[in-house]
Amino acid sequence: MALEDIFRALEEQADKDVEAVLAESRAHAEAIREEAEREAAVTRDHRIAEAERLAKARSAQDLNSVKLEARKRVAAVKERAVREAFDQALASLTEVRTRSDYPAVFAALLDEAIASLEPGWELLVDPADVDLARTALASRGIVAEVRGDISTAGGMIISMRGATVTRRNTLEDRLDKLRGKAQAEVAELLFA
Repeated sequence: MALEDIFRALEEQADKDVEAVLAESRAHAEAIREEAEREAAVTRDHRIAEAERLAKARSAQDLNSVKLEARKRVAAVKERAVREAFDQALASLTEVRTRSDYPAVFAALLDEAIASLEPGWELLVDPADVDLARTALASRGIVAEVRGDISTAGGMIISMRGATVTRRNTLEDRLDKLRGKAQAEVAELLFA
């Protein structure tokens, strides 16, 4: 029986050793599973945060795109309105010469154009304004050549004899200056 007791003792010891190895393996497996779950949670949280960041960035891009498109549309409407208004104004310039206050307008344009000029210039006007120009110059005691060489709805160009220096003060030029300012305001609206 001693041999049977030894075998039984060995068997019991082997069972205890197996149980200990299994318990250790289970504990090790549980530790690995817990570590994997922690790593998965960190990865999941990172991916969620990255997805949120990308969604916010895309949303901001879309919002900016919509805002820019809205500004472009508003600017296009304003630009069209400005263009139409100036086209109508240009068309109505042909009527300015027939108004009773045109001689006063012409005189004001002349005074502005010749301000601080030394003698030696010539006045270019539309053929319809030659007599008006001569009368306006004479009333100011100014002697200058008047040439009806330009086509304009009103106003004049001052040209320095023998030089390329000119002063333009026609109604069309003044309208173009206003158009430039209006277009700048439209551009400011678009890019402000």
